[in-house]
Amino acid sequence: MERTEVAAHRIYQADSRLRSSYQAVMGACEATLLHADPPYCLLVRRNKKGRARSPKRAKIDNASVRRFETVGEYSRFTERWMRPAVACLSADGHAVIWTNLLGRDPILEVATREGLVHHGTFLWAKLGKAGNSGEKLARLYEVALIFGRHPRPEPAPEDRLPPRHFVSGYDVEGAASQWEGHPNHKPFSLLEPLLRWYSAPGDVVLEPFSGSGSTAAAAVRLGRTARALEIRAQWARVSGERLQAVVAAQQAAENRGRSPSSEA
Repeated sequence: MERTEVAAHRIYQADSRLRSSYQAVMGACEATLLHADPPYCLLVRRNKKGRARSPKRAKIDNASVRRFETVGEYSRFTERWMRPAVACLSADGHAVIWTNLLGRDPILEVATREGLVHHGTFLWAKLGKAGNSGEKLARLYEVALIFGRHPRPEPAPEDRLPPRHFVSGYDVEGAASQWEGHPNHKPFSLLEPLLRWYSAPGDVVLEPFSGSGSTAAAAVRLGRTARALEIRAQWARVSGERLQAVVAAQQAAENRGRSPSSEA
């Protein structure tokens, strides 16, 4: 089983549906932020005879993408990983959970049963190719549901509001192609406002679905402690290599007396 430990950061190959996985990766720590990028609610594609269709040549038919027979099956999967994950959340912590539009209601229902309070939705719109006059259309595809342990107080006129949307390309910083092209890659510029708002330097950020390590890398760059799980050996290895690289870049920059200008 793949395990990477660098300084206080950990990425373990383990099943996010098992409480023992969280006990191993978290130890005695609590997470200030649960940032989860689980499999989306994508249903098995079948023809009129009920047979599974051949996969399309598309990102969402990547071997790393899981599909579900029904929304009910997705709801049960969500409950199995969310219950032990939420148990790791601090008394004043927050959860940011990514999904597609079909998975929104199941996640809301399970989170509510687990005692979380919905604070709002963060939207990621992806830019398409430029048209003849240079214009680009942004397509809303992925959303993150924001939850807290407690209701969000009404903001005062002088209060800043949390981030609620982001518009970008899929791989604007080139990190996806550098780290083997995981289909659910999230660029640092997308994750940065969420991690800055819902955690502080020194806090633990927990990611139950590490993928290629986008969340862990962003946490390290922002001075947080990364703890992550990944069930697939390939991606646990990639996440670990990426964690080692970004920690090394961070340490080298600190030795030079400045912050790194780009991600490892």
